[in-house]
Amino acid sequence: GESFQFKMRAPKQDTEKAISELDKIAVVPNPYVGAASWEPANLFRAGRGERRIFFVNLPARCSIRIYTVSGNHVKTTEHEAAIDNGQEPWNLVSKDGMDISYGLYVFHVDAPGIGEKVGKFAVIK
Repeated sequence: GESFQFKMRAPKQDTEKAISELDKIAVVPNPYVGAASWEPANLFRAGRGERRIFFVNLPARCSIRIYTVSGNHVKTTEHEAAIDNGQEPWNLVSKDGMDISYGLYVFHVDAPGIGEKVGKFAVIK
């Protein structure tokens, strides 16, 4: 005749904590090396295989805008995920479908109701 009761709350975002953690947003790997040893090699096709970086420590919902250092817009990515998934991959392809070139890039993360973060990353040969 024993019974147990459980009360659960849905996950929610603590806005104050999210604001304080905006500075933790980063790009990995940074710098991105054009021929990184951890990328899979494809023996049946020309080329190095998949190129990818990750934006990490993101809030649950935000926009990521990527620019060249001269201010040209490269790509906008929308991140919308569960609270426990704070990363967004990017395959280093521009909004025009072209592989990006080597150089320095600026990213701008805009999280509605939380704030903004601007950072930079490099893609080297």
